Amino acid sequence: MPSTLPQRLSSINDDNDHLRTIVFALADLEQTPMSQYLFAMPVEAVDKAIVYPTERAKLRDGIGMINLGDKTLTIVDLRQKFTTIDPESDSSKFLILFRTQSGELCGLPIKDAPVLMDIAPDTIRSIPLAYREVNQLSFTSHMAIVPQENGREPLQILLLGLDRPPSQLSESNTNYLN
Repeated sequence: MPSTLPQRLSSINDDNDHLRTIVFALADLEQTPMSQYLFAMPVEAVDKAIVYPTERAKLRDGIGMINLGDKTLTIVDLRQKFTTIDPESDSSKFLILFRTQSGELCGLPIKDAPVLMDIAPDTIRSIPLAYREVNQLSFTSHMAIVPQENGREPLQILLLGLDRPPSQLSESNTNYLN
């Protein structure tokens, strides 16, 4: 796992060429090869982040449902792709509420509060198809390698919902995840 996430709101700038994202870590991946990665999704796709209710979704193959107020939400738990999660020891603290392309509101369990980060298009690259297939990363096609200060290792951020080349990022106003 990268040592720390950037300070909240510290990397925000007003440059429209950057991809504005919510960056987060998945919980319970410390003993897996995925512990070196963070995840991000476009800000426009996110409704909000909330504290994960004490009532946890009962998951099957990473999908479950939870009642939140007057709504029933689908929970999409990406961790199930990489490890078996024991519901009794789930350390997710937050849910990112996001909308799918069809407009359905879903929740994604995450480790800690997400941070807002602008990602420069020149740090974004395609993930090779063979690597995605072997490592169960079919849900993402791009990643960002974001340099850190003081000689720290760069952040490796898997981008969710990015379905176009980085050169076209500023041309789109997508509001949903694919």
